[in-house]
Amino acid sequence: MSYVWFGLICTIWGSSFILMKRAMGRLSPLSIGTGRVLFGAAVLLLVLWLMRRPGAFRRKDLGPLIGIILTGFAWPYCIQPELIGRHGSAFIGMTVGFTPLLTLLLSIVVLGTIPTVRQVIGVTGALACLCVLMWDGWQRAVPWSDLLLACSVPLTYAMANNWIRRSLMHIPPIELSFLCLFGAGILLLPLAMMTPGPATVTASWNIAWGAVAVLGVFGTGVATCLFNRLIQDEGPLFAAMVTNLVPLFAIGWGFVDAEQISMRQVLAVCGVLLMVLLVQYGSAKQPS
Repeated sequence: MSYVWFGLICTIWGSSFILMKRAMGRLSPLSIGTGRVLFGAAVLLLVLWLMRRPGAFRRKDLGPLIGIILTGFAWPYCIQPELIGRHGSAFIGMTVGFTPLLTLLLSIVVLGTIPTVRQVIGVTGALACLCVLMWDGWQRAVPWSDLLLACSVPLTYAMANNWIRRSLMHIPPIELSFLCLFGAGILLLPLAMMTPGPATVTASWNIAWGAVAVLGVFGTGVATCLFNRLIQDEGPLFAAMVTNLVPLFAIGWGFVDAEQISMRQVLAVCGVLLMVLLVQYGSAKQPS
């Protein structure tokens, strides 16, 4: 089932960027980030209530949980809508593909994991293809400051992935996802209430909040829960490779939305896909 969850997460997260773009027509980046985590938390709270299982969270888990909330949720969920509003959903969606490389490097330090030769070749090859994407963005006059901000998102994702694997393996994925989303929502809500919306309104309230609701329920609640399960079952690198396929969907939605897509971007993303297949084929554990 790991490959099924993998493909489902790719599809959901790859469609998240166009939803953020739609919501940016009416809402501020902080409002979008806050709305998506609270919608996601609400769905998972309902699931937890239906399951009626005792919680596994312990007091000593609070420190790692706060770190994961800040790095893997609060920061990326706020900075991504802002960058999408400036440079489009396709290009920003491509930059999350750096997550596997950073996850691999951090897992060596944090977890003491020794990657296989195939993993090193695949992740390095994916990095080369993604560097082509970044060069393409630079040629389109994307400021270096925005490129660095875009790269900070996969870095924080990689930090959170390894943190979960190291410190919170005992918490079931649904409970862990709810705690992360709820904590991020509580942190961001006061800031979102003080932040004005965009100067130019291009979408109705119904479209904006509808996009946030879909983004929160599926792109945040359901997908985050499945992603945390992949981290716990298969390890942070296997799960992080999801983000190498997300650009395929981001480019597709960008093309549908009449964004400028170059042949260089298409070829680079195809190269990323080949590297993902190299790393992932046969790497999932067989169920016992």
